[in-house]
Amino acid sequence: MAWQSPEVVFHLLEITLISAQDLKPPSSASVAANIRRLKTYAIVWVDPSTKLHTLVDRVGGENPTWNEKFLFRVPAGFLANDSSSAVHIEIYAVGLLVDSLVGTVDFLVGNQRLLSKPLGHPSFAAVGIRRPSGRFLGVLNVGTALLPLHRVSSLAADVLLSSRVDAIGYRALMSENFPSHKLRRQRPPAPPAAESSTGQFKGSPPPRVLKERNVETESSPGVEAEATKEESPGFKRTDSLDPSDQNCITTEPPAGDGRS
Repeated sequence: MAWQSPEVVFHLLEITLISAQDLKPPSSASVAANIRRLKTYAIVWVDPSTKLHTLVDRVGGENPTWNEKFLFRVPAGFLANDSSSAVHIEIYAVGLLVDSLVGTVDFLVGNQRLLSKPLGHPSFAAVGIRRPSGRFLGVLNVGTALLPLHRVSSLAADVLLSSRVDAIGYRALMSENFPSHKLRRQRPPAPPAAESSTGQFKGSPPPRVLKERNVETESSPGVEAEATKEESPGFKRTDSLDPSDQNCITTEPPAGDGRS
């Protein structure tokens, strides 16, 4: 990849997915709109091999708030005023079986003129959300900034500058399960299949944030189970791990320093 050339000057780009407004539930989720509130999360990436996730907003409904920050290592050309390079964002609604696409955003960072602003100076924008039908409906609030190294934790700097990894989430860095001594390379997510007219993906669905697993307990034959009044028969429910696990990236450090 040209970005990994030692001659390329890199910058640390911070993207903050703040919130969204006036989201329209996909048709598949509208069926259950009267029994549950819309729950949404966002996926963000520069390189499609490294996609990062927010947590699920459970209370905002059509106006979710995430306030999650992500760091990307990008070349200077990515930030040029005339650059057509973009940060890609997809918003999904959690469904009963599969998660449905609510809308997408191609955020042109060059329009923020970050190279002409002081390092660390934040910039904010409200970007229209394109629905699967092609119409724009709803707004995504995004924050951007170029960070100097002294504003970045030593662990984040090691991840982004001393390896081939080009993106990481703040939540992953703060996680107790994040391996500070050994980085794990993220497996690229399987690309979704063709989208149906309802906004749902056929075949392999996008990464699920929540799962439910029913575990049925059976007593061994010939053995009489002892049940107490406090126990309730049936199924047990367990929730899956947080999607921040997918933000952990593993790689082997390159032979050279890799810094420009």
